[in-house]
Amino acid sequence: MIRLSRFAVTHPTLLVRGLKGYLNQPLSPRLFLIVLDYLNKTRMTVIQPWKRFGVFSAGFPTEIPAAMGFFPGYPEAYAALTGAAGCTVPPIEHAESLGYGRDLCSYMKTSIGASRLGWPEDFGGHRVADAYFSANLVCDTHLKWFENEAKRHDRPHFALDVPQLVAGESEARIEEYVDYIEAQLWDLIAFLEKLTGKPFNEKKFMTMVSRSAEICRLFKEIYEYRKRYPANRYFEWVRTFMLPMVSQWNQKDAIRFYRSELKKAEKRYGDNASIDGGRERYRVLWEGITLWYNVDLYQKVLADKGARIVVDPYTYSFAARSAPGATLRETLRRMARDHIIIPFTLNLDRRIAYFNGLIEDYDLDGIILHANQSCRPSSTGLPDLQEALQKQWGIPVLMMNTDHCDPRAYAEGPMNTRVEGFVELMETYKKRKKDKP
Repeated sequence: MIRLSRFAVTHPTLLVRGLKGYLNQPLSPRLFLIVLDYLNKTRMTVIQPWKRFGVFSAGFPTEIPAAMGFFPGYPEAYAALTGAAGCTVPPIEHAESLGYGRDLCSYMKTSIGASRLGWPEDFGGHRVADAYFSANLVCDTHLKWFENEAKRHDRPHFALDVPQLVAGESEARIEEYVDYIEAQLWDLIAFLEKLTGKPFNEKKFMTMVSRSAEICRLFKEIYEYRKRYPANRYFEWVRTFMLPMVSQWNQKDAIRFYRSELKKAEKRYGDNASIDGGRERYRVLWEGITLWYNVDLYQKVLADKGARIVVDPYTYSFAARSAPGATLRETLRRMARDHIIIPFTLNLDRRIAYFNGLIEDYDLDGIILHANQSCRPSSTGLPDLQEALQKQWGIPVLMMNTDHCDPRAYAEGPMNTRVEGFVELMETYKKRKKDKP
């Protein structure tokens, strides 16, 4: 709370801007309270010495350190919230003044800049962690980012190396990858036992994995209702709705929340495929990380033209946790396998096949591919994906070159013009589909 109070006094203009940005997000009151609870619990670890504060990168198997008493802090989540608040430019520019390049991850620069400036989690910063945990599940930036922070603060760091699948990988090769990751998870357990001086809490771990699997199951069931007409929820809501699943800081509350949302969807639709006026004018897929600073793109620019994002592999990729096995080893192997094949890291062949299924399952009229300027690994292969999908379906594809957390990379006028052209192409595509025999 001290960091937040100090920030309010020293940066009143940014505080007001941030509050307006948060209020502009399509958050239900309950979802807002859940996000606020996470931030408050993060801050409370300062005065709770029995809790260790761990800093985690996206995709790291949080349940293992959490079972040993580590509260999961996520710099990327803090940076995303700062993006939604519209306050990332000052910390990004501060990080660049320290030597970080313009094309490096804007999550990383927001976090480093805000932390160096002493900003609270609500505005991208965080205190020094007791330990750092990173995985190259999405990109190698995570490894070097957390390694450097751990060295700077003289804290322990554990890095999980996840192999990336390439085209033509055999099942035998995939099993070797599972073996490789499983061995590292055993190393992680040993690392934590040495760090804490306590034996691994297998019972607590298995309980947490079971709850993680339930959270993901509920998220997927809710996600299925986005195939209905109209979709149950759109991307601008789902991108924040995924936070309890990603962070795993309060599993019981997340399960209660997701169950309540599922009941709402079941009550709204019943067995009906179409309700409340029916199908959206244009049903669109978004590939890549969201534009945190520009919710108006989804709620106004696209929505005013009748285009709504009904499916987004980015959010679905975090729902990959499996139920625990009968033994610790079986559970670790399942966890290892979950980290290998997820929508956000598919190789090109698997990605094309996956998108072909989505086009049919969600009755899509167009696709937006976010060629993220500071997350190049997630953008790799997008031109090839675009070519394959247009050849197969003739479906309109908009390649959007911008950045997920740095508004300096977004030009509103030219982007609106490109969106207008994209919508015109979708209208033509829909007519062509309708005229097909």
